[in-house]
Amino acid sequence: MGKLNYATGDDSPKLPLPSPSGGLSRSGSGSLDGGGAASLFGTEFANGEFTEAEKKKIMANERLAEIALTDPKRVKRILANRQSAARSKERKMRYIQELEHKVQVLQTEATTLSAQLTMMQRDSGGLATQNNELKIRLQAMEQQAQLRDDDGLHFAPSGRDPHGLCRAILHALNEALTGEVQRLKVATGEITDARMSKAGLQQQMNSQLIQMQQLQIQQQQQQQSSQTQQAQQQQQQQQSQQSA
Repeated sequence: MGKLNYATGDDSPKLPLPSPSGGLSRSGSGSLDGGGAASLFGTEFANGEFTEAEKKKIMANERLAEIALTDPKRVKRILANRQSAARSKERKMRYIQELEHKVQVLQTEATTLSAQLTMMQRDSGGLATQNNELKIRLQAMEQQAQLRDDDGLHFAPSGRDPHGLCRAILHALNEALTGEVQRLKVATGEITDARMSKAGLQQQMNSQLIQMQQLQIQQQQQQQSSQTQQAQQQQQQQQSQQSA
């Protein structure tokens, strides 16, 4: 073969000088010439240093591919940090979803307790009215019994045993009054039980509302912490890329 001679001022193209590592040379802008860093990475790192999943991530990012050609360990750290951040984000999202579910459950329970409290208040009002009516009837019966007792002392009806007839009437009145008093006590006990149940229901509602507020505060704090960590991770990635 003959020698190739180029005269001064010849405009024929010249081949780029190979890099010391045997790869393609870099252009003035700092990016790799040829088919790109991703394609060069695919040919140079086929020896199993990176997993298939890591290779896909690197080849999808031109910047990571360029860094991998010069500093593979650094790319390993970057990928590990990203994976750790993704797992942390996933855990926080699950925790937030659990908090939201608990809040929904507490809201449903609070609605149910509120409806029960309304019914208890209505029943309590009805029992209070009935109690007042029974007290009035009891007073009236006591007055009637007193009047009949007085009439029995001053008036003796005809017959063999007028005193026995008065005693029978008084006995019947006493039995009626005793039965009415017992019924009144039962009604009063129902009112007391209703008031105690109402107080317990109100206390349970207050406890549920306090727990729901605490969960909402925890959810807000978790979201703020997640946003802060995401901002810090983005800032670290930007600084890492700028330093590269």
